[in-house]
Amino acid sequence: MTEKKEELVYSLKDQVLADPFDATEDQVDDSTDAGIIVKSQPPATRWELWGYYLYYNGNNGFTMNSYMTNILQSLAFRGGFVDPAHPEIRGCPDSTGPCSVSWGSSSVPVQSMMLYLQAISFSIQFFLFTTFGSLADYGKWNRYILLVATVICCACQLLPIVFVNDDGTNWRGMLALDVVGLISYGVTLIFYFAAFPTLSDNLPVVRVARTDPSLSKGDKMAVVERWRNHVSAISTTFSNIGFLVVTGVLSGASYHPYENHTFGPGEEHVLGNAPIFNYIATVVCAGYFVINAIPYFVAQPKGRRGPDLPAGESHFTIGWKSVFQAIKEARRFRYLFLYIFSYFLFSDATSTMNQMVGIIQGNVTSFSARQTTILNLASAVSSIVGCLFFLYISKRFGVRTKHNLIIIIVMSGVMAVWGCFGIGLDNFGFKNTWELWFFYVWSGLFTAPIWAWQNTMLAELVPKGKENLFFGLFGIVNKGSAWVGPVIIGALTETTDNMYTGWAVVLVFYVVGLAILFFVNIEKAKLDIEKYYEEVEREEAAAVLQQQQQQQPSSSFSSDIDQEKVQVDSYSIEKVHVSDQK
Repeated sequence: MTEKKEELVYSLKDQVLADPFDATEDQVDDSTDAGIIVKSQPPATRWELWGYYLYYNGNNGFTMNSYMTNILQSLAFRGGFVDPAHPEIRGCPDSTGPCSVSWGSSSVPVQSMMLYLQAISFSIQFFLFTTFGSLADYGKWNRYILLVATVICCACQLLPIVFVNDDGTNWRGMLALDVVGLISYGVTLIFYFAAFPTLSDNLPVVRVARTDPSLSKGDKMAVVERWRNHVSAISTTFSNIGFLVVTGVLSGASYHPYENHTFGPGEEHVLGNAPIFNYIATVVCAGYFVINAIPYFVAQPKGRRGPDLPAGESHFTIGWKSVFQAIKEARRFRYLFLYIFSYFLFSDATSTMNQMVGIIQGNVTSFSARQTTILNLASAVSSIVGCLFFLYISKRFGVRTKHNLIIIIVMSGVMAVWGCFGIGLDNFGFKNTWELWFFYVWSGLFTAPIWAWQNTMLAELVPKGKENLFFGLFGIVNKGSAWVGPVIIGALTETTDNMYTGWAVVLVFYVVGLAILFFVNIEKAKLDIEKYYEEVEREEAAAVLQQQQQQQPSSSFSSDIDQEKVQVDSYSIEKVHVSDQK
């Protein structure tokens, strides 16, 4: 077993008790090029790290994928019509029966409308991320964009309360609110994830390791990878803890006796069975988000910033230029782009699967807020167990990031196979409440960790100094692909009047994405990154040499050239980071 492997093999107990602040800034050797690079960024504080965790604790996405979906679907059923030939007869009494809404000059099933909603929001996100995504590279734009997106996202979770007494007439207003909410939520996730490599790399123990001359490059990379995995996995666990807290509180509140509603025969008179509970829950989730988001913005150190916007560049065009620049690197970083293409498929499969289950759940449970809350409570518990389980096998047995990701994708694909049975069967294939229970527990165990490990995998393949560029591209690919599944399945639903045909599409995406992932070679990818660093170092050294030659008398050229040649040969890979941050 190699030394690098040993760095990644440790018990879950050691991981939980590990202290990233078990080092001081005095231990950072700033007499070397690596030390200068490390010192150019302020060290991460315990307050900043916990603020980062708390942000994701609040921004757990619960209401965006549950209550707001329920509200829009229920309003559409109230304002929709059973027979497209008679749209004037409003109201669809059967949540599992046919129901259409006006869509442009024609009509579409409510299920198709819900999928097209996702496609519209993701398409807009694709444009926004392409245009503004690389702003995270310059100054404090990452923080500002995240702050604005957070405010908008919280507002969109508060405002559905205005539709609490609506009879379905204004379902389009809720549609617009849902689109804006999904867009702002997507922006918060992309810029939040883009911040984690910089935060992790500036933890005190990592800063000391990066400047330790006794450690080899492999040892340093192992330490960096270990703590990136730690921050990514723990932040995802905190998201699930937030999910658990919110669903736990709301589950308890859903059993509160309530009489101010006309309940159906045999229906228990509790708050969770009344439609108003969906609206109350969105307000609670918004408040929880606000409380948990504030510490991160307060705790960020003032020195955490990127370079100034390059001269002659525009904020409106530099994003597109950065994307083209990233694409030009495809040959140099071949495995990175191979992984991004794989991610294009399995990420779309995962998001589409969750969207489909959310719609199916509303139909099967008659938009019950109580069922939504309890199902998501089960998902929250299993998600925490799932994240800790994959963190455990990674640290205890040294299972690499790629292997964990493969396991997660295979197990997630099982649910797509299950859903395919619903294409031809009336009583199996996510047609019953008990199947929804199984889905939420299974996806919590084996699908929830995908969001942590997919970002950790990307962090391993991205050259340092280019994190925001490629994380921005990663987000663009995510949003650029996420409309594909909903559009295809929405069209299939319109044609066949059977949304379950979409499960076959999800399954194909998982299988093809997994096949491509097998060809991503992490070790060769890291060699490509090292070669890239060496090329950039030589280019910078040549530029420095040329500048010195222009400033010094010609008689001193020979000795200076010899000296520079020696320096070029002995440069550390990490020197390239200085220029990246200037």
